[in-house]
Amino acid sequence: MTTEKAFISGQDVPIRFSDKLVAPLSSFAYDGAFKISKDVSQSDFDAKLKRAKEKVLASEKDPAAAQHFTLLPVSDERSVAWSSEKGAGFYTYKIGTAVSFTIDSMSPQRALDILANVSTRKDGQIPASPGVCMPGLFVASSQPDDVRNIGVTFRLKAHPDVLIFFHDLKVLKDQPKLTSRQKNEFVWTSEFGVGKAVKLHGVFPWRTVKLDGREGVGSFATITRNDDSTDYGYLVTVQGDFNASTDTPDLLLYVERNASAAQDKTPVTADELEKIGEEIAASIRRR
Repeated sequence: MTTEKAFISGQDVPIRFSDKLVAPLSSFAYDGAFKISKDVSQSDFDAKLKRAKEKVLASEKDPAAAQHFTLLPVSDERSVAWSSEKGAGFYTYKIGTAVSFTIDSMSPQRALDILANVSTRKDGQIPASPGVCMPGLFVASSQPDDVRNIGVTFRLKAHPDVLIFFHDLKVLKDQPKLTSRQKNEFVWTSEFGVGKAVKLHGVFPWRTVKLDGREGVGSFATITRNDDSTDYGYLVTVQGDFNASTDTPDLLLYVERNASAAQDKTPVTADELEKIGEEIAASIRRR
């Protein structure tokens, strides 16, 4: 989740695990950008809310302000919503969870709609209604979304050297269309920057793997880090379809061993990591 520092005042690499180690690759974007934090106390949030309201009111009175904000009507006393020439957004505090949302377009009603449908969610809880899940949060919605870029990074408690990243990316009309294999190759060679060298296993390293019942491409690799240490990675990519009658996003599963994060435990072997990746891939279902 977002750290307290990142939520209150800003921080590089703001999404971290509870022990403050970085949760790499994570992204929480659903028709706008979310920050979600359970580290923010109610008093600190109330102070943040007060400053936000003061900033809005000050901009309304200053003709020379770089950006003019307007408060939007909300009924919850622990929420504030605003709009400006550049976008809209809100802050809200629900059952110990601080949430902020910003949208970079003139869509104040969309910000209010999302605020009205935000609720907290326990770890592992599967909501009964349609919508989008993020860590600790659920946005109920049966309407099509304009942007969805939800990527969540997990770490195994029994094996802290194992990171698991799952990514659901809505396919947009004008974005580059990569096949499952092209995306797989791009991730290894460019996108994630996992190390200075990647060696795929097998004479023909690309295999057919399913995520959510859809066929994609899987691969397994030995990673040489920049310090010459060795780790392993398991990757599955599935191409989405903009023209499908139902929502069919790009899907990606990446399972990585980072032996330096083992916390005095024995790092998993290559075979163990590959098995973990295969079991996770087989379990994934979009609901």
